[in-house]
Amino acid sequence: MVLITSLYFPENAEKRVMDEKSIAERWQRAVDEAFSVRYNVPSRNIPNRLDFTAQAYYRGISEVLSDWITPLFSLRNSLAHGQWVVAFNETRSAANNDKTKKLKDLSLWRLRLLKNMLGHLERLLYDLTVTRYAFERDFDKHWTGLDAARRRIENGKSADWEKLLRTRHRRGKWHREMNIAREARERGAKAT
Repeated sequence: MVLITSLYFPENAEKRVMDEKSIAERWQRAVDEAFSVRYNVPSRNIPNRLDFTAQAYYRGISEVLSDWITPLFSLRNSLAHGQWVVAFNETRSAANNDKTKKLKDLSLWRLRLLKNMLGHLERLLYDLTVTRYAFERDFDKHWTGLDAARRRIENGKSADWEKLLRTRHRRGKWHREMNIAREARERGAKAT
């Protein structure tokens, strides 16, 4: 498969992206359109007419979008609509127990790792849509970082991280108290 020499997002592709109903569908359509432009394959034939390696890139990115990013959009929308304790279904007529459980599992640790995943995904998508050579060249580097964040989330070691934060806080507090005491002694010595 030959890369086209000038990467850009055609106006009709942008319209197809914006015509999608949900933000998750827009992201997926943007990925479809970007692969179409990059590998010079009609968007209706993505991913089937991509070569094996490009299909692997496509499927990896699509899987991250569907398994990690789409649920994150859903949680973000629940929080934005004031559903901090109990999440509701789309029509807000009943509680959504699955989404409520995900809200309860949300922690700073998980959010930081999801932010890390988004950063790697953002670099992948930037390289896919804008750069001429960096996507293929740097894919493994970005994918490794993204996958490491995903594995840390799945391993669920948030308790260890929280313990480390508490230890750092106590150590920092002790150091601040020692510095204050030292400064007070130094001021007292200068005053005499």
